[in-house]
Amino acid sequence: MLLVIYSQRISIFFIFLLKLSIYIFCTSFIVSIIISAKIISVKLADKFLYSLIVFGNFLRGIEIVEIFNIIALAVVGMGFGLATVFLPKYLGRYVSSILLIILVPIIFITTQVVRYDIWVEQVAQNDNLSLSQAELVANSFLNQRVGNNGIYGFYLYTAKFPILPEKELQMNDLNRLEKSVNSKFVRLIGVPPGVISWAMSLCFWVIRIFYFVVAVVTTVVHFTEGLRIVKC
Repeated sequence: MLLVIYSQRISIFFIFLLKLSIYIFCTSFIVSIIISAKIISVKLADKFLYSLIVFGNFLRGIEIVEIFNIIALAVVGMGFGLATVFLPKYLGRYVSSILLIILVPIIFITTQVVRYDIWVEQVAQNDNLSLSQAELVANSFLNQRVGNNGIYGFYLYTAKFPILPEKELQMNDLNRLEKSVNSKFVRLIGVPPGVISWAMSLCFWVIRIFYFVVAVVTTVVHFTEGLRIVKC
């Protein structure tokens, strides 16, 4: 009798491990595919959309590629919801919820990580520098402009100025160029440059917050739908 009980427990444990392995494989596969797709979409946008003469800088400013998050996070939410079928009912729901809370910001910030790498590569190519040297130049520029370097500094800077200097010379001349542009704005519309800068920064931050809220809502809705389908 005891042998039968132990064998049943062992079989239940192995079945649980098998289902857990399938859950880990499925969720890892979904995340890797989505992140890869986001990287490709950002690179394509940078090559074909942001290089447009008339609308390129505008599309970069509103970060049009973030619309892809709606599709990407819908797939992630639905996938994680469906994958809960491989775990015990309440455990699957809680585990998937915690993972999504961690993963959604990571997937969302992938755009900035890729754009930062592309920018450093462009600086390296234009100034004939190694990637490490170009990164030092780029980080020095970000420190001067926003007081932070790396991806975080890049994120803060592009929230204020969507146009990125792609040569060290352009970085050094940026203050002069900004003063020239600001003086033209003042002459044309009579608005002080500080007000224009503040309004642009506010606009870009509102756009980013909007994209993030849409990303979160999309994930929650499709995750809930996935749970409903598998009845977890």
